[in-house]
Amino acid sequence: MSTDAKSPEPSTPPPATRGRERGVKIFMWPKVVYIYPSAIVSLICAIGMYALPHKEYDPSLGSPPAAVADANANASAKPAVNANADDAAAGAKGSGAPLSRRERFNTPQNLLGVLFLVVLGFNLVVIGLDFPRFELIGAVLAILLGLFFVLWLGAYFDLDLLRPINALLGSIYTFANAGFYLTYFIIVMIVLAVVYVTRWLDYWEILPNEILHHHGPLSDLERYSTLNLKFDKEVPDVLEYLLLGAGRLVLRVPDRDRAIILENVLFISSKEETLKRLMSRLNVRIITDNDAAQSDPLG
Repeated sequence: MSTDAKSPEPSTPPPATRGRERGVKIFMWPKVVYIYPSAIVSLICAIGMYALPHKEYDPSLGSPPAAVADANANASAKPAVNANADDAAAGAKGSGAPLSRRERFNTPQNLLGVLFLVVLGFNLVVIGLDFPRFELIGAVLAILLGLFFVLWLGAYFDLDLLRPINALLGSIYTFANAGFYLTYFIIVMIVLAVVYVTRWLDYWEILPNEILHHHGPLSDLERYSTLNLKFDKEVPDVLEYLLLGAGRLVLRVPDRDRAIILENVLFISSKEETLKRLMSRLNVRIITDNDAAQSDPLG
């Protein structure tokens, strides 16, 4: 009588241990980072002014002296047979008729200067003021209502509202050479580079089991537990959120009296999603006897 040998049960391999969660680093940026649109526009204006040589003058006063001198020099270098005709042509070309104030406003060098100043002013407003969503909506509605009221007055009383606007635009003439725009761009880039490097002097690192606060030139460290951690995302400024997705992150740690407020966190929506995934699982590692024996060199 034969007995069938029982086939040994296949041993189930131990579950692979997952690497420890690396966490998320959170930096608080200064508001100077919102100046980058004016730097981009300054670079565009520098390229535009390089393509517009001899435009650093007021066209309402006629052609620049350099153009007249070049025309006279070219005329004097030509043969004397056609001297009179060439002098007349060069004089007409060099001393071009002055432009009107409205035509002066529409010159390329002036439009580039106005564009740069408008974007720079917008950046300064974003840095200096906060625009919550409801206040911003209210301000936009108030501006639209005021514009509608002014247009209604013009239509009712048959007023020429474009005349003061044209006079205002005609009085504006601002320009700068390519070197000015390029220097501004370089200065802003240097400032942003310094800000990017110095951000490591004060930042937060959130792990599944603890919160680390790195600060100081020698990287001083503070630790907080993430047990029962609660966090909230706030958007105090709509314009800052539109530029760099910035917002405020509020961490409520149980063993701390006050909440930890992290201002001006860039791309805060992605940080919020990462924190949600990070806090949804507990970083616990189960070590079996075999794993402990393999990790113990004396075992």
